[in-house]
Amino acid sequence: MDTAFSLYVHVPFCGIKCPYCDFNTYAAKSIPEERYVEALLAELAFYLEQERWQGKRLESIYFGGGTPSLFSAHSFEKIIKLITNQCSLAPSLEVTAEINPGEISESRLADYQAVGINRLSFGAQSLIRDQLSLLGRKHTPADVSESLERARKLGFENCSLDLMYGLPGQTLEDLQRDLERFMALSPEHISAYTLTIEEGTPFYQRYKKGMLTMPPDELVADMMELVSELLSRNGLRWYEVSNFALPDFESRHNLGYWNYQSYLGLGAGAHSYLRTGKRGYRWANIAKPEAFMELVSKERSAQAWLEKLTDQEAMFEFFFLGLRKLDGVRLDEFRDLFGKEATEVYPVLLSVLEQEGFIEQQGSNLKLSKRGLLVADSVIANFSEPEGLPARQRDSSERMPLLPHAPNGF
Repeated sequence: MDTAFSLYVHVPFCGIKCPYCDFNTYAAKSIPEERYVEALLAELAFYLEQERWQGKRLESIYFGGGTPSLFSAHSFEKIIKLITNQCSLAPSLEVTAEINPGEISESRLADYQAVGINRLSFGAQSLIRDQLSLLGRKHTPADVSESLERARKLGFENCSLDLMYGLPGQTLEDLQRDLERFMALSPEHISAYTLTIEEGTPFYQRYKKGMLTMPPDELVADMMELVSELLSRNGLRWYEVSNFALPDFESRHNLGYWNYQSYLGLGAGAHSYLRTGKRGYRWANIAKPEAFMELVSKERSAQAWLEKLTDQEAMFEFFFLGLRKLDGVRLDEFRDLFGKEATEVYPVLLSVLEQEGFIEQQGSNLKLSKRGLLVADSVIANFSEPEGLPARQRDSSERMPLLPHAPNGF
């Protein structure tokens, strides 16, 4: 739906940066909270003044990072008030804050609740002490359970836990033990990710030196099956490649991404997408927090780049995002958006993927099969080159400013 959108607010600061993390985050001893929030408010006000963002319905707000829980409730309240006072709101607006276990007090959680935050996402990663140590995490399993207990005591009824698996030296037995501990905490939602070694991280350096041995692909596939089996057995429905939820507790914010909706990203390095019909614009802010704050103080925005999607890119994003959902994509929606059948655009690819058992069609829905889910990223990447469209390079006219005045260096 073109009128629906979500707001993402990036808090790039951390006490310590995890050795596997390649997100746009920065370890900082001193955090310029007040100045950074002032920049966020100026950026948000700038976009809300633009006609193309007016008249849209706000579905969700997500404070991510980094470590958003380093910021006070007062800072979040300013942002929440500014946008909710100027936008129509979806019923039961979802407002999420990521929380670092062991670094959040009950009083701060109560303050978060008082300003409208109603969903918490805890970066647990594991409930096994040795694995937390391997990942460079400073919290303990007890910190996770105690943080969640504080939230429950205050009445938070929508809590998510992050789980990471496919770790060096991890066995199926280790993972099962971890999953059982997660289930004992009764979360409404679990995001379960495999560890990936990203270039530029300390883990990458250790991996290149032979100091980290990653589990073979076959074992990771078995782990993925174990995750889906145990979580499903405990009532959490597998609804997206990496996400599981009790009924009606799916992340509305993430579903907005996967359903091809607009989203506005604020903060250093944040990405945005504005859907306009079948295509739209996407852009990203400059990454460094200091540069972001400086540029916003002058220009009220901090875009590093912006581009208008081509038909080819829009089709790829339709499948790239939609196929992450276990329900898949609606082929009739693809036809309505792009004026072509998917079989016209991807005649060979769809046939091959179906014959090889990676995708399956149920009515008007096309989705990944169980086999396809195990290699989802590889399968989805094939949709980047539509066969039924003439290949062409994006010309310079399609890299255009969305704003009335482009930031310096645009």
